[in-house]
Amino acid sequence: MTTALVQPRPAPAGWLPAQEDWAAGRLVLPGGVLDNQNRCFQTVLVRQLTGRDEELLADRLYHNAARQVTDFLAQVLVEVPGLNKPVSKELAAELLIGDRDYLLLRLRQIAMGDRVEQVMRCPAKTCGEKADVEFQISELQVRRMETVQPEYEFELSEPARKDDPKSKAVVLRLPTGGDQEAILDGKDLNPAVANTRLFARIVKKLGRRGLDEQEARDLPLKARQEITAFLLRLSPGPDLDIDIRCPHCGGDMSFPFDLYSFFLPNG
Repeated sequence: MTTALVQPRPAPAGWLPAQEDWAAGRLVLPGGVLDNQNRCFQTVLVRQLTGRDEELLADRLYHNAARQVTDFLAQVLVEVPGLNKPVSKELAAELLIGDRDYLLLRLRQIAMGDRVEQVMRCPAKTCGEKADVEFQISELQVRRMETVQPEYEFELSEPARKDDPKSKAVVLRLPTGGDQEAILDGKDLNPAVANTRLFARIVKKLGRRGLDEQEARDLPLKARQEITAFLLRLSPGPDLDIDIRCPHCGGDMSFPFDLYSFFLPNG
């Protein structure tokens, strides 16, 4: 059964839930994991990172960055208190993408500090200079939900199928690490192909029936954009958009922080 839509609320930069205790390895997911009765659990226990974890993150034999993150999280997660599932690779893959991003950021912050440093080149054709970029992980806003639902529904601006006047109605679930793994396993991947594969996995119903990959590919571009916008608006997790100016020309160097490229050699 689909329940009422609850929008995530952005938490101020630097704000942490009262239940979070880094010394005790207790973190609070911005979304949460559901049990078989659709109860949402947001508190997780993690252990201190070790050389074993560093080796896994540096392993260049992985060809799927999402699977590498799954293996890493299955290694460092200790428990989800109250959840009737043991920690496993399957559980790590069930976590929402935003929850996995949050864990990566917090584990890095706890182990190595708040500051992130990168070297970037100004995209302006008249500049092109390299610039040292640094920001604090604590500066990133986090969108948090009171609870996660198994499914969400919304309406497109117009029917997506010519043969189904009810195909404005969309029922979908939020994407997980398992979805990322499956998408990255495919060949000839680009952002549009990734969206096609994602929609086929997470859209449970479009009008009168479900959605397979070919039908996702045939969706009108407007419908695909509206589904993408809905997911971006709804999904919990850290806001990874970094707003900066070039120190040489003052031009805009804002960029989406690529967690996988930063943490993983093959990201």
